[in-house]
Amino acid sequence: MKKNWLIFSLMVWIGLSSSSAQEYPNRPVKMLTGYPAGSSVDLYGRAISSKLQKVFKQPFVFENKVGAAGTIAAEATVRAPADGYTLLNTASQITINPFVQKLSFNTEKDLIPVAQTLSISYILLVGPDFPAKNLSELIEVAKSNPKKFNYGSYGNGSGPHLAMAMLKKAANIDVTHIQYRGSGQMLTALMAGEIQMAFDTTTATLELIKAGKLIPLATGGSKVLEALPNLPTIAQKYPGFDADGWQGVFVPAGTPSPIVSRLNLEINKIIQEKEFRDLANSRGVIVTPGSQEQFTEFVKSELKKYEQVVRENNIYLE
Repeated sequence: MKKNWLIFSLMVWIGLSSSSAQEYPNRPVKMLTGYPAGSSVDLYGRAISSKLQKVFKQPFVFENKVGAAGTIAAEATVRAPADGYTLLNTASQITINPFVQKLSFNTEKDLIPVAQTLSISYILLVGPDFPAKNLSELIEVAKSNPKKFNYGSYGNGSGPHLAMAMLKKAANIDVTHIQYRGSGQMLTALMAGEIQMAFDTTTATLELIKAGKLIPLATGGSKVLEALPNLPTIAQKYPGFDADGWQGVFVPAGTPSPIVSRLNLEINKIIQEKEFRDLANSRGVIVTPGSQEQFTEFVKSELKKYEQVVRENNIYLE
């Protein structure tokens, strides 16, 4: 009798889940981001949200909940009902924050990765007047002048900070960390010579590179960029080096699997459309379609990688 009841309950649950996916969404959906308007996460997230609205024929309301390096938006998503009506569009910082902040949630357990949308490379940059014009020369100059040079980042625990921490360890160089409030301020300081080097994304720097205001020495990702085909990867000199950033969509843990699968399917379709690809390519960004399972495993590997980097370098968020 008990066995029959369990079978019946399972069939009812499967039926309800299937029904919920077919009916989803039947009211407005919120997509949250922890980054400000005009940022790359905002730019691509809004493009995806707009397309989802057309696909599902329901409003997708894009909302910026800025603060704590994306944590405020992530926390709001975790606390939302697990029904598919609150999505989180975020960046790779979400796999760094658990190790540099005190969070009220567990990133791996309380959020479901739905779909990775983009891979965004961090570029190692110097100003036009810096004596090194390639990675090998920079390493040589830095080793010959320990602690003489400064590098910038968006702050402790940010992607550019961790990318440089990884390079410092790989190349055994000693350069000093200077923090700024965001990419714009940091790049202004780099062009003014207040700092001598920094990592930043292609989205933020591609036009400045084309204008000759910044000099790219190498990309932190594992692949050569289509937008900068002659730029080598750091991994060519230091095998295994990978400091790529990325963006993706998450939902609260407990969201029905059929809804997660449907969102993954539709987001993958959107990011492979010509309009979205052209937007990404124009800013040196790589579209990264894939399954929900692939993204889940990728997020786990990123958490493991950054936990090691943070602990090895005693990094924390001030």
